[in-house]
Amino acid sequence: MRPGVLVCGAAVVSLATCSLANSAELTPAARVSSTLWSWNGGFGFHGGGGYGRTSFTDPYGPSIYGDIVNTPIFMAGGQIGYNWQSNGWVLGAELDVSHAVSDSTNSCIAFSGNVVIATCKAGPNVFVTGTARVGYTFGAQGRTLTYVKGGAAWQNNRGSIANNDEFHDDGSPGFP
Repeated sequence: MRPGVLVCGAAVVSLATCSLANSAELTPAARVSSTLWSWNGGFGFHGGGGYGRTSFTDPYGPSIYGDIVNTPIFMAGGQIGYNWQSNGWVLGAELDVSHAVSDSTNSCIAFSGNVVIATCKAGPNVFVTGTARVGYTFGAQGRTLTYVKGGAAWQNNRGSIANNDEFHDDGSPGFP
């Protein structure tokens, strides 16, 4: 039994010595700041792009071309708001305003019989949203925010129809 105790004692001394030697050679670990990440804030800018479709209704019946104008857009704008953080909870309100650059055209409002073609133009030019947010932070320093957001949105669209003057007075009934 004595040799077993001696072997265990030697193993403990050996491990203790190795760990003391190794710990003296290690550099101290980087310290994590005790301050939490702050989600308080005020304003910002944004930009982006999108794609939409505008449909026109043909008063003379079904259209040959589909009465659809595709509207790719580029937009830029800003937002103003504020987030209030208390412990892990974040409450916020925000107003966004964007100006859109989009001007698309298509041949539309055409019907068979006497073919009438008009040029339809469409495009959004202003987007506005107002939202409120409630969330909670988690992670090592509170850098991750999960939230629920709700609000209202408004969009201003431009649209016009230009008749290509193809209503000829040829005596056909039903033409203006």
